[in-house]
Amino acid sequence: MFTSKITYTFFIILTLTAVLFPQKNEIQNKLRLAKSFEQKGLLEEAEKIYYELHFFQPRNYQLYNYLNQILIKEKKYDNSLKLIQNQIKINKNNISLYGDLGTTYFLIGDEKKAQEVWDNALDIAPDKPFNYRIIANYLIQNRFIEKAIEVLNKGNSVSKKDPSIFSYDLANLYSLTMKFEEATVEYCKILEQKPKQLTTIKNKILGYINSNKATEQTLTTIENVYDDEENIIYLKLLVDLYLRTDNAEKALDVTEIIEKETSNNGSVIFNFAQKTARLKNHKIAAEAYKIIIDEYPNSALFSEAEIGYTRELEKELSKRVKLKDEWKPLTLSITSNSSEYKNLIKAYKVLNKKYSNNKIGWEAEFRIAKIYSEKLYEYEKADSVFQKIIDEFKTPIYINEAKFGIAKIAILKNDLQKAEKLFNEILQNRTAKQNLKIETKYYLAKVNMWKGKFTEASKLFSEVSSNPKDVHTNDALQTLLILNTFKNDSTNLILFVNTDYLVEKKNFIQASEKLKEIAENKNLFILKDFAALRYVELLLALNNYKEAVIFLEQVSNCDEDNIYKDRFLYLLGASFYYGLNQNEKALAILTKFFDEFPHSIYFGKARKIISEIKLGAGNSI
Repeated sequence: MFTSKITYTFFIILTLTAVLFPQKNEIQNKLRLAKSFEQKGLLEEAEKIYYELHFFQPRNYQLYNYLNQILIKEKKYDNSLKLIQNQIKINKNNISLYGDLGTTYFLIGDEKKAQEVWDNALDIAPDKPFNYRIIANYLIQNRFIEKAIEVLNKGNSVSKKDPSIFSYDLANLYSLTMKFEEATVEYCKILEQKPKQLTTIKNKILGYINSNKATEQTLTTIENVYDDEENIIYLKLLVDLYLRTDNAEKALDVTEIIEKETSNNGSVIFNFAQKTARLKNHKIAAEAYKIIIDEYPNSALFSEAEIGYTRELEKELSKRVKLKDEWKPLTLSITSNSSEYKNLIKAYKVLNKKYSNNKIGWEAEFRIAKIYSEKLYEYEKADSVFQKIIDEFKTPIYINEAKFGIAKIAILKNDLQKAEKLFNEILQNRTAKQNLKIETKYYLAKVNMWKGKFTEASKLFSEVSSNPKDVHTNDALQTLLILNTFKNDSTNLILFVNTDYLVEKKNFIQASEKLKEIAENKNLFILKDFAALRYVELLLALNNYKEAVIFLEQVSNCDEDNIYKDRFLYLLGASFYYGLNQNEKALAILTKFFDEFPHSIYFGKARKIISEIKLGAGNSI
């Protein structure tokens, strides 16, 4: 008898299970059907199914939510109120239900009742912080931002474990409402509790610090918090923020304080110097390295600081020299700063002698060769130093770079065979850096082109152009187009190739004469346009602004199609501004450029000139 009861019970369980599983599958099928109706805009049909499903499982919050959302979409607010109120009877402690109820009252237009519901909801479990976030989210959803801030602040105050639990939310709301001081205070609260979140907080602040009036408020707030609490974590935050808001001098001052309060061996300042160097603030980077040299002579980083200091002085000088003609696509060799470069060579020679058997001395020697080659144009001296680096096998890095330097000098000396050999050696060397290999491949393509090996050149240009981030990509694509278009027109192609070689050797006057000849040949589609562009670039490099303007006005006003028309118009405006100091003409031309070429890659540069003219900043660089 007992056994038969067990058997019967087991049978009943199996039967119920068999019934329940099909119902579960049926629910899912109906839910998919309702969603399909909803997506098609058949809301009434969807509502019927949701009601049926909710009736079947009234405690299923997801099914309730689907039904309430469809009622809201249909603006059946009275039905929504009844649904939510019935649901509250089933689960009166579900805070989200009160959030929904308040939202429906708000949609009806009863804002007072909505606020009352949301306020009362927080009394259900006032000691539970996350209830405050749930209600705050409903307030934000209905655009009660100030009220949401008030609720989140209450949530912070009741949180015993973490009094800054909602500070990220608060900071975000404050920044959205342009209350940058309050936002910064919240981030400082987090930082005090969780210093490991420094990077996250820094990135959050950087998201708004350059907004209108945000910079001063933000920095002043953090400075005041540090003055009150003297927590060094705030200084670490200030360093990065100063650097990103053009306050590098302040950043260095703060870094010195951090150095003295922490490591006191120069490492903090050294890391700062490296960071500012990466940000291309070479002047401040040099100052930082100099502090290590002057104040931390026993630091393990002293030798690195010495080479770093000289390197940053060199980069700052090069930046200053380049800035004079930065707007020009091509520039001639500039030797007016030769005395400063020679002083740098002297400094590098001291380091090379002092650290002759390690990487500091090797880098110093390499920098000497680069200055001789690229700044002073004393190619024999450069070649000699490069060759010494190769012969004495001073690390693979500098050997590959030295071979590249010698190859470039060989090009200038018309020794293309030697250049080709060295370029191939670099490409076959596994230790060569990837960016050097790409640049080497680009110049090897040019060497092949200059030697008339067009098939080999095209293959290499194609490989270079496959890397969209490389600086040589556009030139490679442009040259590849010309080679492919004029491969059957050997006369004009060779004329172009020879001219390109003259440009590489800085023989701008002779090159410009040949380019003008190509540019005036209207039968040479594409080639004449490119020749015209390069001709203008050479005139600007030669400071022949008047002739450049005359030519640019002709091509800009020509009715013929030209693939470089936007560039010609921009260069015309830039020539009037930078070259001839005629601001009104520059403004008229660049305004026309704005109207005709709103998507040009030169749009930003044109806007910069127009802003300077309108602000009366002058045209000095």
